[in-house]
Amino acid sequence: MRLLIVIAALLLVQPALAQSFSEPKALLEALYAGYTLPNDYPPDETPLQSERLNGLFEKDQQEANGEIGRIDFAPYINGQDYQISDLAIGEPYLAGGKAVVKVTFRNFDTPQELGFLLVNEDGWKIDDVWGGSADYSYDLLDILQSPLP
Repeated sequence: MRLLIVIAALLLVQPALAQSFSEPKALLEALYAGYTLPNDYPPDETPLQSERLNGLFEKDQQEANGEIGRIDFAPYINGQDYQISDLAIGEPYLAGGKAVVKVTFRNFDTPQELGFLLVNEDGWKIDDVWGGSADYSYDLLDILQSPLP
């Protein structure tokens, strides 16, 4: 029965991931649909990411040679585990074929605030994300472009 639920959920989300996103908010809604109920599983983020970002993830995976690479957390939720609530996707700021969008949510009751840089590559794609707290902040592109730990 559980397998049927997973298959049904994949069929529901798959069209959203295969489409081209003409609006920045629609892209981020598709991203977070996989992290929130009723789906509650992370989506395949590759079709949602820019060519540059996918290339950096691929390079990281190759250089890590089967080990944990530069990323040891899920940057779109700022954690490893998640229980997302109170998701709010801000209005995009558009300039020069790019968009910046603020996303806020609670992850296990911990407030999160992330910034997304989106680029238009035949539809909007994620090109960078940054966030964190007073104790720890990150920029995904900076991490992926740094030397392996």
